[in-house]
Amino acid sequence: MSEHQPDVPSGPAAGRTAPRWEPGATDRSVLEQAVDAVTVRRVFGEAYETDGATIVPVARVRGWGGGGGGAGQEKDSSGSGSGVGYGVRAEPAGVYVVKGECVTWRPAVDAERIALTLGLALCGAAALVGWAAVTRRA
Repeated sequence: MSEHQPDVPSGPAAGRTAPRWEPGATDRSVLEQAVDAVTVRRVFGEAYETDGATIVPVARVRGWGGGGGGAGQEKDSSGSGSGVGYGVRAEPAGVYVVKGECVTWRPAVDAERIALTLGLALCGAAALVGWAAVTRRA
């Protein structure tokens, strides 16, 4: 790639904010927002061109949710209830690079995940060496 930095969108969810629950919103409208939040528009970002190649950013998107309810009456009072909630998580997965008729996949590198894996492996190796040293002396 050249040294020219293209105007790159910040990812599939660029410019989009997660919908928020507002007082007075019905459970149905919140569920509709949740369904809209986990769509293909969140997975594939806007394509852009640079150095004769088309770049398509891709994200991993996960969604989850839950709901509740209630009703009933007790002596001298009445009851009711309702509730719904959801969450969405999106993280970069990589990009498709389209140049001519050739399409290649370039995964995103998650440095934190690599560092965590290496740290856990080193801790495991140190524990194993310590265990071997202690049992060897006995």
